[in-house]
Order: sequence, then structure tokens, then C-alpha cells
Amino acid sequence: MNPKLLPLILAVVPLAAMPAFADGKTKAAQEAAEFVLRKFGREAAKDGASALARRIERAALAHGDEVLKAVRLAGPRGLHLIEEAGTHSKQVARLLAIHGEQGAVYVASRPKAMQLVVRHGEKAAAALVKSRGVALPAVESFGKPAIRAFQAIGSPQNARRLAMMTADGGELARISRTPEVLAVIEKYGDKAMQFIWTHKGALFVTATLAAFLAEPEAFIDGAKDITQTVVKPIADVPAIAAKEGAAEVARKTNWTVVFLALIAATALLVAARFRLWSRLHFMPTKDS
Repeated sequence: MNPKLLPLILAVVPLAAMPAFADGKTKAAQEAAEFVLRKFGREAAKDGASALARRIERAALAHGDEVLKAVRLAGPRGLHLIEEAGTHSKQVARLLAIHGEQGAVYVASRPKAMQLVVRHGEKAAAALVKSRGVALPAVESFGKPAIRAFQAIGSPQNARRLAMMTADGGELARISRTPEVLAVIEKYGDKAMQFIWTHKGALFVTATLAAFLAEPEAFIDGAKDITQTVVKPIADVPAIAAKEGAAEVARKTNWTVVFLALIAATALLVAARFRLWSRLHFMPTKDS
């Protein structure tokens, strides 16, 4: 229950009904405390049943009935997280009530993760819980496209792969078309993530990535071979380099100097040939 509603309730609910209202909340808290004691044993028993029930009741009055479900699922640790979350207590209670202890405790116990949940809503919470927190850097960097991509992935292994590729220094963190790649993963799920991971070495050549993004389904389903998209440009590299090198040399050459040098060399060659011809034709003989 929202604490802000309490004054309104007090104004409109007859005083005679208030004990029943309080008794109902107290009874629910006691039942939740008994359940937690049975499920979590020694961890829950250190405060005693009465003290635990009072804590649960206070939290439920302040943050709503989702506290009761959250405590049943996440136990004393969940209750502690709700109590310590401050302005995010209601969101933590909802997170634990929906997703339970596994994954949700990890998210609820990290302020940065909770900030992303507050900013992006339930879908961010689902992505973070599903990936057991590994999606956090990607969601922080890429927001909703990353959230949708992680939601489309069913395999924990592929979730870890996507997290690695979107982390600092990862392949998807170094390119400008990451949202488009994430959109492909969102659409084709694990098949897309598996393909991207397998071909990450070849895929992130600019021309190859452009071809993949233009027709992702054809590559993912095997109708087109990503290696052929890479091999052809690589085979052409020597010819392209030679052509571009020649063009660069031509552009930087001072052709006036070249022509003058050619003229001078030609003149020297002609002069040398003339001297040789003269020497052969005018050389004195023994009879002269």
C-alpha cells in the first residue's frame, strides 16, 4: 500500500473497521513470517517469528502487498533489500515478487542495476534477471535495443556471449552500427547470436557487416556464405593496392621536372652518340 493513501483511508474508513484492516495486514504478515521460517530455517529464525512478522507488516504497509510475495520468494535477504532500498523499495519489492530469489536478488542488491530498472522499467528488470546481471553493461551503454536483444535470447551461453561483445573492447562496442546488430538479434534470437558469435572475426569488416545487415536472414539460414563476402574483396586487395598506389604516385609527381629530366637525358644521349660517331668517322688511318 502506498503510505500516501493512509490519510485518505483514515478519513473514509469507519474507525470500527480499522481493527479489521489492521488485523488483516497483521495476519498476512504473520503467515508470511511462518512460511519464511519453514522455508529458510535458521537464516530466518535469528530474529524470531514475532520480530520477523512485525518487519514484514511494516514493509507491506509502506510499500504494498507485493512485499508479502517478495518475502515468501526471497526470504530474509529479500526483506532486508526492500528495507534498505530507500526510494527504490517499492521497485525492489516488485522485482522480487515477480522474479523471485534467483537473479532478482543480484539485481536488487546493486544500485546501478536498480537505476537501470527505474529508468527503463520492467523489461530492463526482466533482461537483467534473465541474464543474471551479465546484461548490465550492455543495457547501460545501449539501453532499450540491448534490453530487447537480451530478451530474445533464451540460451544463457548466448547471453554471456552478447555481454562480452558489447563490453568495453568487445566487437559490438567498437562499431557504429551496434543498434542495427542488436535489432537483428531481437528479431532472430539465439540463431542470430550464434551466427554472429561464430563469424565475429569476419563479420565486422565494414563491407561484410553492411552485406549482413542488408540480408541477415539469408546469412543466418545459410542461403548466403559470409566467407564468400569476405574472400572476394581480400583477393582483390593486391590489384586495388597497386592501382591506388599508382594513382597516388601519379598525383604526387611533379611532371615538369620529369619532362625536363627526360629532355636533358635525351640531349646527353644524343651528344654522346654524336661524339662516338665523329670519333669513328674522323679517326686517322695508318696510310694518312
